[in-house]
Amino acid sequence: MAHAKIVCIVDDDEDLRGSISSFFRSVGLRVVDFATAETFLSSGTVEEAACLITDLHMPGMNGLGLCRELLRRGFRLPVIVMTAYSSPEARAEASELGTAGFMEKPIDPEVLLRDIEMILQQQPREPS
Repeated sequence: MAHAKIVCIVDDDEDLRGSISSFFRSVGLRVVDFATAETFLSSGTVEEAACLITDLHMPGMNGLGLCRELLRRGFRLPVIVMTAYSSPEARAEASELGTAGFMEKPIDPEVLLRDIEMILQQQPREPS
């Protein structure tokens, strides 16, 4: 039996993380969430993740730093970066890092879900 693809969420805002996680679970997605980039990187979940949603501004490693670290470690994980404080520089860097999306908060969960479903559909099926 194939394992469900995991959507990972990294955001220091517990309420936002919980809200997105609950919404995604309600539509049948498998979600694992983390309060920090460092916790995500050390969790062992990186290898299982089908995609990542991360906040841009967080204590410690920020969302773009997380993207750089994933690339440095050889992970080509689709990443959507969220932020309440967008800038042309942040958008440009996210684009240079090859992120799958850049969204401004407040996030419309339906739009985010649509983007995640498109990312998941583009990935090859896992063997049974």
